[in-house]
Amino acid sequence: MDNIDNVFQSLGLILIVINAILYTKSYISSKNHVALLFLFLYLTICAIIMIVSSVLAYNELNNIYLAHIYFVFQFILLSLFYHSLFNSRQKKIVTIILVSVVTILVIQYFNNPDLIYKFNLFEIFITSFPLVVYSIVHLYNSLSKQGEYMYINAGVLIYLTSSTLIFILGNYLHSVLDKDTSIYIWFINKVLYVIYLLLILVEWKKSILPLKRKL
Repeated sequence: MDNIDNVFQSLGLILIVINAILYTKSYISSKNHVALLFLFLYLTICAIIMIVSSVLAYNELNNIYLAHIYFVFQFILLSLFYHSLFNSRQKKIVTIILVSVVTILVIQYFNNPDLIYKFNLFEIFITSFPLVVYSIVHLYNSLSKQGEYMYINAGVLIYLTSSTLIFILGNYLHSVLDKDTSIYIWFINKVLYVIYLLLILVEWKKSILPLKRKL
């Protein structure tokens, strides 16, 4: 099991780096695409965080604080990504939620700075649940018109829904299940992450690469 787990861990790292490079190159070639800007920033930051986290883990150093950076930047950049795709009324709602969530987290960490060195389940929920809602809204919007970035949207819906539940229930599952079952559940999260990254790669090949060729 450890060997398979390491394979998916490495595969996730490789895929996020590849996606970051491809989306960065595509954005440079087409700077007028706002949604692509937020995707390239999101993937680049995620790639950097995963590389640094892997190096720290290899050297047996604490890397939990990087999870906070990951969740916050994921929330901000994917919120802005959906903001660029939504209609005017939906944009206003996204803006209100974005400002509210960031403000709440700033207050929480200001009052309890020790959370930086711990898993913050509230942070995971408050930064992930809105993104799941946005993905559902985008799917609904696409029923009446041709939707953009549908592979990425499917990835966000599938992965964030599952991973949010796994993270939030993680401590509970660890306490009530045997070690092997708990490890298997976290392994599923890695598999889902790889699927998510593959969908992002498919999006680039199906939608963004053809766009680049037209320019």
